[in-house]
Parts: sequence; structure tokens; C-alpha cells
Amino acid sequence: MKGLRIIAPSSLLLRTTGTLLIAFLAFAILILGSVAHFTIIPLARSAGDDLAALMLLSARSWTEIPPQARGDFNERLYRNHGLRITDRTESIPAGDKLPLPYLEFVEESLSRRAGFDLPLRQQMRDGEAWFWADLAFGGQSLRIGFPLNRVATRHIEGALAVGIITIVLVLVTSVFMAGRTTRRIRLLSAAVADVAHGQLPEPLPEKGAHEVRTLARNFNDMAQEVRDLLANRTTLLAGISHDLRTPLTRMRLSLEMLRDVHDPKLVDGLCKDLEIMDRIVGQTLALSRDLEAREEKTVDLVALVEQVSADAGRADADIRLSRVARTCVRQVNPLALQRVLSNLVENAVRYGTGKPVDLMLECTPTVVIRILDRGPGIPADQREAVFRPFHRLDTSRSTQTGGSGLGLAITRQLANANGWSVTLHAREGGGTEARIVLPASRTPAGRS
Repeated sequence: MKGLRIIAPSSLLLRTTGTLLIAFLAFAILILGSVAHFTIIPLARSAGDDLAALMLLSARSWTEIPPQARGDFNERLYRNHGLRITDRTESIPAGDKLPLPYLEFVEESLSRRAGFDLPLRQQMRDGEAWFWADLAFGGQSLRIGFPLNRVATRHIEGALAVGIITIVLVLVTSVFMAGRTTRRIRLLSAAVADVAHGQLPEPLPEKGAHEVRTLARNFNDMAQEVRDLLANRTTLLAGISHDLRTPLTRMRLSLEMLRDVHDPKLVDGLCKDLEIMDRIVGQTLALSRDLEAREEKTVDLVALVEQVSADAGRADADIRLSRVARTCVRQVNPLALQRVLSNLVENAVRYGTGKPVDLMLECTPTVVIRILDRGPGIPADQREAVFRPFHRLDTSRSTQTGGSGLGLAITRQLANANGWSVTLHAREGGGTEARIVLPASRTPAGRS
């Protein structure tokens, strides 16, 4: 099947070969035509005129020398110039059109120099074609001619040589240009097929032309994102299974105890476990829904940040808002950005030990939003790990905080899906700084 794909009419190699063949042949024809028109034909006319002048001069000289010396003159003339002079003893019938353009040039020059129509007539002599002109000098009629091989050209062999050279150059060029590219494309096609069948291929080599390198790099990035997505989904499912198992076990024990004792505390515990399960399922569904929503709108980020701050303030959170511009208009997914901000603000309030949370907006070509708390902080080796689903620090495992380990995972995945970056840093003086960066390319055209 691979061999069939290589020789298929739609293959890149054959299409490139066909295109180059047509281009090279057209180039060769145009070049040969130009050389013939501007060089070969003028040279042929000049050479034909020289041959006509030599024929007339030789015929005139032949009539002026003694008859006994004419035989030796004729032999030297044939040996040195390929011409032969004979008596006009028989007529040669007019033939068809002369086989070579050069012969027409000779005929035209003879007629012009003689002052009257002087055609060349073809005659077979000893199995060879000769071309004769009948002249009359000093009252003597004679015939002067030359064999075809004196002026014949190997035009068929030349055309074949040009065609063969063109085909060879086309094949070498197409193999050099398209062969390596098609091999890269076949590797990419095989890798895409592996992804389609649920397999994760090895990274493609980022070599070759700029476009091929870019394509391989983009595919490798996509494959890595698929790996990360599968790993996150696997972790997500494993975490959901693990976190649901604990409340389900407690609910089963409570239900067993309720058969004998109707204790209101057991009912309250069941309700609380149901709330935990509902929160886990709700966050999982929200993550899936938010990742699918990609609609972008022109949004004033100052108003959006103020809305998030006001929502947090209604929940008795102490939020101190700082902004450097009255408006900050960008083209973003407002629902995703609001959810990212809300998750980070909620984390800062939850782990900020009751101290104020600072929310800062910097509106430059690159938008930077900072959420700063005065909590216990996050160890440097855990600042990336906390973005994995269900990865929780020891301080977030208490029942009071109620963290499920999904908030930061949702935040990171939403940010990546929209081209933003979310990172955690140590805050000077203690605490954590969550930083959201929106690249300058997200600014709508014509806005500042």
C-alpha cells in the first residue's frame, strides 16, 4: 500500500515531477527558439551566402582555366570545399521543397548574386543526395553542386539529447526537492494515523525546509498536548473515583446505622457528603464545559476585574483593587477569564489567613493581572504540581477549607486553552502571587 501511494497520480513526488518537466521543457523550447532566432538563423544566412559566393567564384574560375587543368581543379575543389563541377549534359527535374532551411538560404543568395532565379535541384548520385545549380559563364553551361552531408545537421539527435537531459534534470531535481519532503509528510501521516488510533507517536524530527520544520514542531506540540490531556483526564477520573469513594463509604456506614438508630447527626453527615459529591461532579462538568466554550468578545478588563472583586466582596472577602488605567479593552473569552480570576481569588481568600487580598491590573500591550495574598505560601517545588488535578497541599486537606484539588487544574487548563499563562510566585514579605498574562496579540484591531 505504501508503494502504491508513492506512485499514485496524486502523490506530491509525481506532481512535482510533472510540473518541473513541463517547466523545463518550456524553458528549453523558449531558449532554443531564442538562440535560433537571434544567433543560429543569422549565422546560417551568412554561411549560405558564403557558400553561394564560393560556388559562383569556383564556376567562374573553372571556365577561365585551360580544359586540361579542369580535372585537377575539380578534384582540389571537392577535396577542399566539398564542391564539384560537371557539364550540364542532362536536365534535373524540379523536386519538392528543400529539406533544410540552410539550403533555402543558399538558393536565395545564389539568385540574388546571379541576378535571376537560380534554383537548387536535388539528385541522387551513388546513393547520396546532391544539390546542383545550373550556371552559364563565358558561353559555357555547367553545373556546380555539393553533397547533403556537407551541410546536414544532426537536429534529431540534438532534440533527443535536449529531451533526455531535461528529463534527467527534472528527475534529479524533483527527487532532491520533493523526495525528502514527501518522506517527512509520510512520517507525519503515519504519526497522525497513530494518534487517530489512540496511540502516542514518538516526536517527529524537526528537520528540512522551514515549513516542514514548523509543521513537525506544531505536530509535536499537539502530540504533547494530547499526552498531557490524556494524563490530566486519567488523573481526573482517578481523583474523582478516589474522592467519591470516601463519602460513599461514610454514607454506606451511616445508612447501616440508620436502620437501628435515627440520629440527626447521621442525616447531617449524609447531606454533607452529598454536597461534597455534588461539588466534585459540578467542578468536573464545569471544567469540561468551559474548555469547549471558545467564543471571544470585546471586553473591558477593568470592568471584569471589578465585577470579580465585587462578587468576592459580597462573600465577606477583603479585596483591595488596584488598576493603572480606566479602561483596558481586549478581545477575550470573558466567561473563561472570569472563571480563572474567580478561582484564583477564591484560593487567595481561602488560604490568606483572613488578611486582605490585593488584586492588581496592568494594562500595557501585554495585560498582567496579579492576585496577592498573605497566606503561608507554596513551596517552590510545589508551584507547578498544584496545577495537576486533585494535587493538594497538606494545609488544604482540612474539612474546613473543603478544597477538592480541581480549582487550580481548571484554571491552568482554561488559560492554556485561551492562550494565556497562569503562574504562581512567592510574594515578597510572605504569601503567594498568582499571575495571569494575556499576550499583546489578543488586542482587537484598532483599539489601544
